[in-house]
Amino acid sequence: MSDFANLADKRANLLTEARGIAVEAADKGIALEGEDKARFEKLVAEAGTLAEAMKSEKNATEARKAADEARAEFAAVVSPKAPTAKSDSDRLRAIGMSGGSETFEYRDVTKSSNLGDPVAVFPRVNVVAGQINPFINPNVVDVIQVATGNAIKFPRATALGTATAPGEAGTIVESDPTMGTLQLTPSGYKILVQVSEELVEDAAFDIAAFIADAAGQEVAIAHGAAAGTAVVTAAGSGVTGATFVPTYAELVSLQYAVKQQYRSAPKAGFLMSDATLGAVLGITSSSLPLFQPGGQGGVDRLLGKPVYTASGIADIADNAKPILFGDLGQIKTALVGGIRVDVSREYAWNLGLVSYKVEVRGATGLAQADAVKYYACN
Repeated sequence: MSDFANLADKRANLLTEARGIAVEAADKGIALEGEDKARFEKLVAEAGTLAEAMKSEKNATEARKAADEARAEFAAVVSPKAPTAKSDSDRLRAIGMSGGSETFEYRDVTKSSNLGDPVAVFPRVNVVAGQINPFINPNVVDVIQVATGNAIKFPRATALGTATAPGEAGTIVESDPTMGTLQLTPSGYKILVQVSEELVEDAAFDIAAFIADAAGQEVAIAHGAAAGTAVVTAAGSGVTGATFVPTYAELVSLQYAVKQQYRSAPKAGFLMSDATLGAVLGITSSSLPLFQPGGQGGVDRLLGKPVYTASGIADIADNAKPILFGDLGQIKTALVGGIRVDVSREYAWNLGLVSYKVEVRGATGLAQADAVKYYACN
């Protein structure tokens, strides 16, 4: 309850009590005198004091309200508020006008993603990045979202135990597997994107799409180089070719160098660079090409299995390991939280540019060495 309301209640109580004293004397037909008169006059006096206090409080409240309205009007002119953020473009525009940072939620890439329409920042980053770098596409590898950048470990079996047939009442021989771990420590992949102040203020300009496209491409290239190296280093040896360009028989041998549980897995497929895939396109068997283009958004295939290209895998060359095959679902990519965007208007103030620093943290590795094997050039 406000101070004014409290004062009004107290005054009403005083006047009610004073009226009661006067009514009681009138009912008895006696004059108001003595203690009753003194009490009556005291109550009326206190009520009068409260009336003056109520008047002062009302004037003070009106003065405070007028001052608040004046301050708000002055602040709106001197320092206008950034527009209320709704879409990702609104949020990016808001921090572009007032500074600060935002973290945009992570979501997986879906086949229904349409790059022609405005979409949320992180899905669009993932779509663009996934087109260039399969190591961050959850349709290709196992993408795990984590809350922090602390090291995350996955179990790894380097050798399995051996089963025996001990016979009835025979002793079962202990044969433990050799276990290890894949430890991933996410690294930050960052890019600085600058936009003119005019474009930040132009509501028709899709800032989210611009930043997501730029960030998606650069994050894919930077992360792909590290991820490809890590996976090739961890992969097992499959086939060593007699020549640089593999033959049909060598590609088949590479497939069957991988255990059935891995080559028949839902995410089994090939990984290689664009240049290597270009060389493989000409390989045929009985005059039939081994490569089958996906067409209409489908996945390209090699020997009936999906084939993906990644910039982090070496081209065909001396002693290179240009082709990988196996269960790509055993490739683990840890992504931390979402995509973080920090904004500075001061960094390029003299150029009239707003600087968006975009950061994605992640790491990639191969959990089981036997799950993916490589073709090596002689």
